[in-house]
Amino acid sequence: MNTQISGFACYLPPNLKTSEDTIPFGTLPRGIDFKRLTKIESHHEVLEGQGSLELAVEAANKAIERSGVSKEEIDLVISCSVTKLNSKLQNLIEPCLASNISTALGINAQNFDVANACSGMVTGLLIADRKIKAGKIRNALVVSGEYLTGALYEALGKNLLLNPKALASLTIGDAGGAYVISRSEEDRIRFFEPITLAQYSQLCIGDAAIGRPGPAMRTESRKLQNAALSNLGEYLKRDIKSPEEWSSHQHVISHQTTPRAVEKGALVIGKALGHSEAVRSINDTGNTASTSHVTVLEKLLEDGKLESNQKIYFIAFGSGLSLIGMNFYLPLGVEKW
Repeated sequence: MNTQISGFACYLPPNLKTSEDTIPFGTLPRGIDFKRLTKIESHHEVLEGQGSLELAVEAANKAIERSGVSKEEIDLVISCSVTKLNSKLQNLIEPCLASNISTALGINAQNFDVANACSGMVTGLLIADRKIKAGKIRNALVVSGEYLTGALYEALGKNLLLNPKALASLTIGDAGGAYVISRSEEDRIRFFEPITLAQYSQLCIGDAAIGRPGPAMRTESRKLQNAALSNLGEYLKRDIKSPEEWSSHQHVISHQTTPRAVEKGALVIGKALGHSEAVRSINDTGNTASTSHVTVLEKLLEDGKLESNQKIYFIAFGSGLSLIGMNFYLPLGVEKW
């Protein structure tokens, strides 16, 4: 049994906030300019009444429509969100978010949540891929709704000179993402061995905010970025056997912490395997956690840069620190979506 990505979609709420308006010069200590530091131009924020569930459902409906798979043919729904918040910043714990998403979509299927930080959606795709190849299911919906900006405003309420670990929270934005993964005659998806570098597990911690509803995040950004970059080249070379094999990818998409960080990753990739010009980055969404890869895909689609059967490589980084790679071929007809 083989597998393919038959549909994908990103939903960005139409509430666009510029970095100048949200984090004006003077917000960061020592005269540091946020936009110059990160290269993030803007991010999106939920509309009134939206939370993780609504973001996920918007993306899922679009991905299902594009896939050509009916809701009756979906046998599994996996929710991969870091956040599970409603519009009032309350956690949706029981039933699980995947169950809420299935109900909202009218899908009668197995469902469960996966938690693996920003690597969550690639992890969900890996699980769905294995279930299809085992003959247990026909199609799966892997979905995420990331309502993150509560942590951004929590950080803005702090003295950032005294709370430097809150700075990374300023880079985030809200988004929904979804993939439909299906059976295929040809094998169109390949996963590379996931690894966890647990010695870095304390460098990014999410928790409940103190004195206000919603989440808070504390990150030792430089240490975490250096940990990811110092292991990236060796990770890629474990499974990619030659620069020629690597150059077969038309688009390389990493987790989007900041455009500046992606540029540094591209330099590491170039030294390890070459073909760094294929690394993609966007500057108008911020870090949308588990949805960041599909957010870049959607932007490439809007810009007319995706074609049928192009080969895509994802490298996912998640706090923990986890690394997961995968590649796949784009669906036929993606240009017409």
